[in-house]
Amino acid sequence: MPFIDVKIFEERLAPETERALISALTDAVAGVLGEKTRPNTWVVLDGTPAQRWGIGGEPGEAK
Repeated sequence: MPFIDVKIFEERLAPETERALISALTDAVAGVLGEKTRPNTWVVLDGTPAQRWGIGGEPGEAK
């Protein structure tokens, strides 16, 4: 079972973005591993507020 865990700024996860990411990532897995993997591919979108990220020593919200 392929499992994809996406860490992303919570603010970027509008409902249409969530659907598009899940679909595109599932398509990519099926394209590489074969269509038989599609029903068993799990995608988790883990949204975290930007201020809780640290990037280069700075809060993510500053980026």
